[in-house]
Amino acid sequence: MTAYSFVNYLSLLTIGVSGLSVIVGLFFIKNGRRDLHKKAMINASIFALIFVALYLLKNALFPTSKYEGPYRNVFLFVLWSHTALAIINFPLAIITLRYALKGIFEKHRKIAPITAGVWLYVAFTGWIIYFFMQWLNR
Repeated sequence: MTAYSFVNYLSLLTIGVSGLSVIVGLFFIKNGRRDLHKKAMINASIFALIFVALYLLKNALFPTSKYEGPYRNVFLFVLWSHTALAIINFPLAIITLRYALKGIFEKHRKIAPITAGVWLYVAFTGWIIYFFMQWLNR
């Protein structure tokens, strides 16, 4: 396994764990388990930060690849929507976590569903982008 592949797999793993942690956190809060919800969302945040570090490392160490496979328009839509929402999600996540940790639950409840939806879209489309680049790229 090359260093590039290793970092790629770690990236997939961390964003996958992050997304699954968000889903688990949503399940816990829907069932009134605030303590477990908090742990799941902190876990999601930690793995998302590890993903960002791996992403920056990968882009610093390895040249970027161009997608030259079929379904280029679909790929570009997924890539650009993923990128735009990932940029938006970073401050959303910080604000959402800040409200929760400071006990400002009224504001937290308003922004958290938006943050969770964007977070899950970004995590899922990250896997889709990987699929395009690894399996559909010529």
